[in-house]
Amino acid sequence: MSAPCRPLDLTGVLKDAPIGEWIALSKDISKIVGTGKTLEDALKAAREAGETEPTVMKVPPVGALIL
Repeated sequence: MSAPCRPLDLTGVLKDAPIGEWIALSKDISKIVGTGKTLEDALKAAREAGETEPTVMKVPPVGALIL
């Protein structure tokens, strides 16, 4: 049986993330390596920064309900 997943606190990493945009995080999830209005833009920026396996997410707008 695999170990249970636990939530990650990304507060520090995401504090300067652009609201409503896609972001690409480094493989170790320690920093933002790319951003963009589209997923493709964020992935392109990550590749240009040398990151080959980013984690991507869209930053929710202010006031969004996150469950």
